[in-house]
Amino acid sequence: MQWYYVLNGTRSGPITQEQFDQLAQSGAITPDTLVWRSGMQTWLPLRDVLTQTASANGAPGALDSDSAICAVSGRVYPKRDMLEYNGQWISAEHKDEFFQRLREGTAQPGEMRYGGFWIRFAAQFIDGLCLLALIIIPMIFFMFASVHAIEPTYDPVTHRRIASGGNLGAYVLLQLAQFAVQTIITLAYDIFFIRKYDATPGKMACGLKVVRSNGDKLTVGRIIGRFFAKWVSQLILYIGYMMAGWDDQKRALHDHMCDTRVIKK
Repeated sequence: MQWYYVLNGTRSGPITQEQFDQLAQSGAITPDTLVWRSGMQTWLPLRDVLTQTASANGAPGALDSDSAICAVSGRVYPKRDMLEYNGQWISAEHKDEFFQRLREGTAQPGEMRYGGFWIRFAAQFIDGLCLLALIIIPMIFFMFASVHAIEPTYDPVTHRRIASGGNLGAYVLLQLAQFAVQTIITLAYDIFFIRKYDATPGKMACGLKVVRSNGDKLTVGRIIGRFFAKWVSQLILYIGYMMAGWDDQKRALHDHMCDTRVIKK
């Protein structure tokens, strides 16, 4: 099931039921948030949707001023049977699990855990190896072609140089073609994996994924923008990448520029 919702006057979505539940549990989507899904005739506040729809598996069916969503289970309970902690409501049957998570430092459901500098570095390293395997053949081709373009010509009998070579125009064109091919392959790599899996193979191997600040999937346009924003992080002596080491949400410069987050699954 795909959901849409309105945040700060802007429609967002589609998101999956799991993502929707996480946003509701974290407080990003409140009972007064306008939502819509296939089958609904108009946009409604979540409160009204929950009031009208009862789930067969015991999920929330009615939400009023005397009830709240449990931050652990995502179900609705009467507030008299719950306790409130830092703005979150927890049902009596889930309070032990909630506080056990707090003691262990584990994120609550719907709470983002950001990937730090070193784990992101490891993911980038793995992606670098994967990309090298993809571009090694084109790189070898362009390397030999570039060498041939500026290689002097020798007499096959006397072995004396009869032409200095140095076809600079062809050499420059080959270098530009090599750069374009590498860029296209790397960009296609990001678009395919992030759009389909929310993560490149390196990030998947390290248990990370890339999302918007509100938990949404990245659109193709944002993936492309983030790809080129990483060039800015590189151009300033990779300081843009290093920012993930001290930023409170572990954001690199390109994450700031594109409103993205690298989080732990």
